[in-house]
Amino acid sequence: MQYSAEQIIAIIDSWEKETLTFFYRQVSTNLTISHRVIGEDKSLSDSEKLAEMTHLNEFHHKMLSWLNEGFDQVISENGAGKLMGFLKFHADKMKRRGAVEFPVASAFETTKSKLAGKNN
Repeated sequence: MQYSAEQIIAIIDSWEKETLTFFYRQVSTNLTISHRVIGEDKSLSDSEKLAEMTHLNEFHHKMLSWLNEGFDQVISENGAGKLMGFLKFHADKMKRRGAVEFPVASAFETTKSKLAGKNN
């Protein structure tokens, strides 16, 4: 099912703390995989790889710093909207937008499946 950005934000913001923790853990794992994929991408020059990895790293760093400021605050302050803002900012600067978009989308789908009891 396709969701609008607004629907995704509303769904993520409705999740309980335990579910949000699972979701953000999935995003982190997926970003690590994106780094590896970019590192092996033969179509990118070394400078392009560095630029792509820099944006991925910055996105990940901002997300983790923001979460470390206080998870309970994230839950109460439209955390998903902030995450999507980070994502759009960095994806717009990348040649391989999917390297930052896919980790979040995949984590969203994995978390929804977990909630539905499909991958406990």
